[in-house]
Amino acid sequence: MAEDCYWKHGTTPEGRYLCLDNKNEVCSRCCVECCPVESPDWFAECTSAGHPTWPFASSGVSMKLVCLESSWEDRVFHNTSVKGFFESLCPLIHPPLQVAHRYVESSQHLAHYTRKPDGLLWIDPNAWNAPIFYLAFHGSPGSVQTALERIDSQALCDAFQGYGDYPNLIYIGSCSVLAGPAGQQFGEDLLKASGSKAVIGYTTDVDWMNSLVVDMLFLFRFYTNKDPWNNLQEIFNSVMKDFGPASDMGYTLLTLSS
Repeated sequence: MAEDCYWKHGTTPEGRYLCLDNKNEVCSRCCVECCPVESPDWFAECTSAGHPTWPFASSGVSMKLVCLESSWEDRVFHNTSVKGFFESLCPLIHPPLQVAHRYVESSQHLAHYTRKPDGLLWIDPNAWNAPIFYLAFHGSPGSVQTALERIDSQALCDAFQGYGDYPNLIYIGSCSVLAGPAGQQFGEDLLKASGSKAVIGYTTDVDWMNSLVVDMLFLFRFYTNKDPWNNLQEIFNSVMKDFGPASDMGYTLLTLSS
């Protein structure tokens, strides 16, 4: 038996399986991250034949992602959005990931979805147990900017007050929200107010595509991990290790225990 998977990810025997070439042992990262890049012809042949490119993994969390996003530009016929990127993850995870996406353009609109106990995320029985709430806005230290107004740190903390009834994290895909003293204080305040297990964000103005690569890597690894809450730091560290720009962007994980 091989001592590791084909691309040397350090996987245990139970995390490996025989590739469809019937020769090499691979893991889910081999199929998702390496095969399309290192052997695209084989990957294309495999997928075109209708084969799943890795065994489906079971995770210990609900397969739901809530994404609240603001319009990025004031142009009617140019609708930049993170929605399509996240939806591309859906068929890659089993059970398939469900993505709830809504545009939010004010603090009042944000509270309409998030404010406990009357916000839509709490009164909709299909939404309340999402493990990740992803915010996609323009940002600055301690605040985010929608098309209509700036949402400051207090409004953000109020919007997520009392979220500690079950494990979840708040992921802020915005430039510089955790930057400097104001950003650090905001992160600590948001953790305390929400009771969420973690807050993730950036301390610099980030490149759109680089940040999406970071976010997609984290999300995929989180939802396919068998025990993501106990392995949260390891998942985060793996993204930092495997994608160099993450460190330059000030990719940051804050937890209640940190």
